Amino acid sequence: MKKSFSDYWEEIQKIKKASSVIKDNYKRNKVFNNFVNSYSIKHNINNINQTTYSKQAVVKLCSNLSKDGAKRAMDYILNSADTPYLINEKGEEILTEDVIKDWKMDFSNQENAKDAWHLIFSIKENPTEKNLEILKKSVKETMDNNFFGYKYVMAIHTHQNNPHIHIVLNKRNILTKKKIHFNTKDDIKDFWNDVRSNFSMSLSSKGLHYHNQASYEKDLDRKYQKIKSTLYLDESDTKKDLSDIILNIIRKESKKLENKKSKIDILNNESLELKKKRLDLINLFNQYKKKNNKKYFKLGKKLKKVSDDLNKIDLQILSEIKEIQKINEKISLLNKELDRYNYQNIVDVKNLRNFVDFMRKNKLATKSDYDLLEKVKLSILKNDINLDKGLKNTMETNTILTKLFNGKKESIFKIEKKINNINDYIEILKQSNAEVKEYENYLKILEKNKEFLKDYAKNRLNNLKLSISKNM
Repeated sequence: MKKSFSDYWEEIQKIKKASSVIKDNYKRNKVFNNFVNSYSIKHNINNINQTTYSKQAVVKLCSNLSKDGAKRAMDYILNSADTPYLINEKGEEILTEDVIKDWKMDFSNQENAKDAWHLIFSIKENPTEKNLEILKKSVKETMDNNFFGYKYVMAIHTHQNNPHIHIVLNKRNILTKKKIHFNTKDDIKDFWNDVRSNFSMSLSSKGLHYHNQASYEKDLDRKYQKIKSTLYLDESDTKKDLSDIILNIIRKESKKLENKKSKIDILNNESLELKKKRLDLINLFNQYKKKNNKKYFKLGKKLKKVSDDLNKIDLQILSEIKEIQKINEKISLLNKELDRYNYQNIVDVKNLRNFVDFMRKNKLATKSDYDLLEKVKLSILKNDINLDKGLKNTMETNTILTKLFNGKKESIFKIEKKINNINDYIEILKQSNAEVKEYENYLKILEKNKEFLKDYAKNRLNNLKLSISKNM
């Protein structure tokens, strides 16, 4: 399950706008090749030191529900709600029986099947109208970010001076028709950590100070240990080769990229439908207005809603483009690291071969000399195997790289075409009446990518020369 794009750009915009309130620079730094918000880190140092600057974001998975359990959960959360209606993922009011009817085809007939989740998003604030609105918007953004294509209903509770939102989530995806599934326990931990981080970021961007402490302690420490374990491999160590680790990350990021592109296609189709609908409404609106028919007031409201929805979709498309740029940048950095690793292997093998030649020319005499030579030969063999594996991985990542930037196996310098595509997307943004300044950076990013690819090609040539010299 990949990160969704619904309303994601709106969240990014609001985070940046918050800088005018918090009066701090919104700066991004790299920690273990991952970008983090320096503002969040700086202010969450107090939390790490057990002080009380901000509060822990709370997101709980209460239970894994059957079909009947889902209905009972909906009835339960309505008991303490302010209205008799649940709110679905579209923001519509809906009754429990209508939800069950709508979800019926998604539920399994197996007795022990778990088809839904019961989630809680909670804040420790007074239940004022402003705080409740922030809570609702933040939960909506977090759900759209992390559960794209999943149906859900929610209800807000304000009792006990601890506002919280209950959510019952249909685990079967609308698009893929597959249920939520995680491969490992680490995947589960990482996913829920991302959800809490998104929730805290959304709350903070709207004026409530929240953090996800785990993302600044446990996760970074785990990433550090993983990196450390790959940097200090012993000669007899049988751990996974570093080039394999890098390649697996690149493959994972490539899958993310393909999903992003698919989502953009879906959004583009929705945008076309809305544009057609808006055009029809405009024509009808003008006709009624000429005839002074009072119905044009209602049409005007519908037209405004369609325009707002269209604007939101355009922003979502641009948010996905921004995510694609981040993924491309990450893959580019990983490829550079893979090149550096392979280059070092080639140099090491060359030095070891020179040492063996030196030993032979000097007519070895002692047993210890022979033992040392055998160890060096084994080391050369091991490094040769690692080098061959690394070069093979490099060839694969080179193919992935060209596909990422060009959509097919073609010249890396055709990245300039992508710059033109970004111009097209900026035009889309202009038509949606949104701010354009944020997207002007895309061109700069792509220009940097182009320079990287030139350096990348140069490094490939150097590696090839060294590889040839190794085999001479």
